Amino acid sequence: MTRPLGETEFEETTIERLKRLGYDYLHAQELFQRGERDSLHEVVLYGRLEAFLKKAYPVIPEQEIKRLAQILTAPDGVKLINRNMHFHQMLTKGLEFSYEVNDETYTPHVFPIDWEHPENNDFLVVNQLPIEGRMSRRPDIVIYINGLPLIVFELKNPNNEQATVYDAYTQIQNYTYDISQLFNYNAFVVISDNVETKHGMPFADYDFFASWKSIDGRNVDNNRANTMRTLIEGLFPKDRLLNYIRNFIVFLEEGSKITKIGAKYHQFFGVNFAVNEAIRATRPDGDRKIGVMYHTTGSGKSLSMLFFAGILSRHPEMENPSIVIQVDRNDLDEQLHDTFVQGKSYIGHVHHAENTEQLRTLLRGEAGQIIFSTIEKFRKKEGETRHPVLSERRNIVVIADEAHRTQAGFAGGFAAQLRYALPNASYIGFTGTPVDFVDNNTEEIFGHIIHRYDMAQAVEDKATLPIYYESRLIPLDLSTEDIDEKYREIIEEAGGDDEESENYKRKWAALEKVVGTPKRLRRLAKDIVSHFNQVANPFQKAMIVCMSRRIAVDLYNYLREIPECPPVEVIMTGDVSKDPKEWREVPPGSKYAHIKSKKEQEEVKAKLRDPEDPLKFVIVVDMWLTGMDAKPLSYLYVDKPMRGHNLMQAIARVNRVFPGKEGGVVVDYIGIATSLKEATHKYTQSGGTGSPTYDISEAVNIFMDHLEAVRGFIPSKNDVQNWRAKPKIEREDFIADLVNILLNRDPEEYIQAATKLEKSYQLVKHQPEVLELADEVMLYFMMKAQLRKHLRPSTGGSKENKTLEERLSELIDNSLLAKETVDIFQIAGIERPDISILDDAFLADLTKKEHVDLRLKLLKKLLEDQIKVTFSQSPQSKALSELLEKTLRDYHNRVIQAADVVRVMIKMRKEMEEEIRKRHDLGLSEEEIEFYKAITAMEQEAFSNEFLASLIHKVVKALKKQLAVDWTSPHRRDVYAKVKLAVKQVLMKEKITGQQLQFLTNKFMEQAEQQYKDWPMNA
Repeated sequence: MTRPLGETEFEETTIERLKRLGYDYLHAQELFQRGERDSLHEVVLYGRLEAFLKKAYPVIPEQEIKRLAQILTAPDGVKLINRNMHFHQMLTKGLEFSYEVNDETYTPHVFPIDWEHPENNDFLVVNQLPIEGRMSRRPDIVIYINGLPLIVFELKNPNNEQATVYDAYTQIQNYTYDISQLFNYNAFVVISDNVETKHGMPFADYDFFASWKSIDGRNVDNNRANTMRTLIEGLFPKDRLLNYIRNFIVFLEEGSKITKIGAKYHQFFGVNFAVNEAIRATRPDGDRKIGVMYHTTGSGKSLSMLFFAGILSRHPEMENPSIVIQVDRNDLDEQLHDTFVQGKSYIGHVHHAENTEQLRTLLRGEAGQIIFSTIEKFRKKEGETRHPVLSERRNIVVIADEAHRTQAGFAGGFAAQLRYALPNASYIGFTGTPVDFVDNNTEEIFGHIIHRYDMAQAVEDKATLPIYYESRLIPLDLSTEDIDEKYREIIEEAGGDDEESENYKRKWAALEKVVGTPKRLRRLAKDIVSHFNQVANPFQKAMIVCMSRRIAVDLYNYLREIPECPPVEVIMTGDVSKDPKEWREVPPGSKYAHIKSKKEQEEVKAKLRDPEDPLKFVIVVDMWLTGMDAKPLSYLYVDKPMRGHNLMQAIARVNRVFPGKEGGVVVDYIGIATSLKEATHKYTQSGGTGSPTYDISEAVNIFMDHLEAVRGFIPSKNDVQNWRAKPKIEREDFIADLVNILLNRDPEEYIQAATKLEKSYQLVKHQPEVLELADEVMLYFMMKAQLRKHLRPSTGGSKENKTLEERLSELIDNSLLAKETVDIFQIAGIERPDISILDDAFLADLTKKEHVDLRLKLLKKLLEDQIKVTFSQSPQSKALSELLEKTLRDYHNRVIQAADVVRVMIKMRKEMEEEIRKRHDLGLSEEEIEFYKAITAMEQEAFSNEFLASLIHKVVKALKKQLAVDWTSPHRRDVYAKVKLAVKQVLMKEKITGQQLQFLTNKFMEQAEQQYKDWPMNA
């Protein structure tokens, strides 16, 4: 019988792919036969390393070559990560090697790899390499460069459903203990079952492994099949691999903690493109505009800036440049500065300009420095009409973080002074927000978009997580006292005049005053604590955003009154002339005052980042809404109106990848959905493709779909709704019977379906319609756990090696204790509420009917019935009550309108999903889809979609062969004619004639001119 292809074939095919790139290949057994390896414990091929060193440094005596090889392969360090870091330093930066000849000492700087000339290095692929360590292990593939084992592949059978990429990850983790000597030298590892192929660091959590999704850096390959091809063709050409190992791996040091990080594909390509643009812009004839890097918030922008600065600082064409990292506010400055300081082994010493004078001294100083400064330090001193010139060197690069905020001040502002100070500097902007969120033209200032990595692609790549949106309303019911009369008495007693009275009325009636009323804040505090304790797992954290410092402090006090409230801290700026003294006193039960020193803020930040620390809540006003990265942050409680890029930056606080975290949730108490709609609309117009948030009801729908899929595995005669009410013995037998049924059918399929259900459940388990299903869902999770035990091979002992996600899922059962207490209603003879109106069929029927406006009106009426704000009709004045009534009306309308906004956002997302599906079905690339849009927009129905897609493939391929620099310019009409002829020839070959020929030729040329006008920059 024909057998399916297995892991061996996958391994052999992977080796063939590497051989096509020029790699040599030997089976591990051949190493012994050729005498290249004589010990199973040894992992370095010393003969190859010494051969390279002899060739690269022929003046070093042969007996010294062996000593040099021993030094290079004996990194210092007690821990494996320390040894790996030391070796990486020797590998990438080389070392000073001293030796004597005839009593003379020589100290050449030597490298174990020729980084500048890839062809001078020995690339070897070895498979099934037996290694003796604590245990005997045999990695699938090891890639050697000059005898050094730098990359390890662990592969799983693509055609075995039970062999997963996570199994490969687990194997690598165990290798680091069992054959740790191999990982002294490891640059990175690759794990794959060819359904998923990921690269990452052997010391990292699985969540931080990433897919490589581009071969050329311009076109993204979101196809899920044959992922190994994309990785090898995109990363493993020899020059690219050396570039990655040398320039795109960093060790971040924070105290004694060391974290090794490698770039993801968007960082690798984006930074390389940016470096090329920097070389172009800084040349004597360059335009000093490097361009704009648009990498969405949360996708590693700080690391991209670090890689960019590091490569530039070492680039020979830059001639030892100075790099100025310019930011616009202190909290951003510290965040980015921390990344650079922690990466000192990669970037070297970093200067932080504390004041204007220090900044001027640094910039007047020697070249080759990396300097951090806020934009306002480029200020004029008293008596200066313009900023003095600090340096006229052209190899100064200014990196502007979140470029759009501060770079428009050319009418004498700080941006203008910066350019007076450094007249020949070149500029690059890094931003996580689409550049036209604000009025200034960022591209005019910095140049074109160098590379784009938008939020939708980041979520697709799991570089960031999806953000779910949930809207909650706290109704306000003001006192029925005569507020106008009381107000008048206060003003009279204070001796205020009419103008003061009017000012106070407006101030008191402002939204901030309404939002900050004690009654509302008490309700808000209780709702946040209740919500968080219900939905969050023990490792998740939350941020609460308030409108003012006073509200933040009051909310803190109300939270602390609630017994079940977890630890909470306030992070806000101080104003020594206005702060009440109690804000600088440590409140009972806390270590810190509300106004914290920088050191104290850093301590709180560390607590927020530590999933094990008991601190769960931070309350903020403006600080930490940008640039602050805390991966356990999962919930953002918003009680402050925000718009545009500020809103986009704020919600991105909860989109960071963290083990066991399925997504971030924004809980809206103030009605930001309208602003989200506006920001999303501008985001999509700006080149981003995707709504930044998903409505929580959509998450419920996803959960319901997965629930139906799991129900499909259960025979219809089995009543799973009331299993928990059965007597203990019957209950156990009932579960066992279901498990037996699945064991005899398709247990793996059930496990996969139950896993999807489990993941979707984490985000919506607190929703009312899901709470009602908790017993049924828990039954399915228990069955999944039992099936896994049955399917797990017996090992004679089980060492726990669980992911955080698995540990968290076990905690779900704890929440059932609360659910069990709800069963007391049954004991008391009280029936549960009838929830038939939440039936899927009912909801589907409601969705089909065009009743959206009617439902909004109904909601509004219900609110108005509940919130009756009444005032006595004072004959003296109604002005304050009218202002308050208007403010309350606006406050409630904000949240009511959110329902309609969410509906629009869902529609936008569905349209985008349809667009993505269409592209996938037609097999069109990003650039080809633009041609498709241009032609189909003219409503030409003469061709099928399939024919048109095939035609576009052929035309684009043909015309690109004829493109050249400035091909659309008048002096290059000969090139333009060749391009047009190429288009026409393809069309004629496809039997297109007459008016259709003329129409399609013109359309293709119009789109080509628009899309490739800057060839080859936008190729």
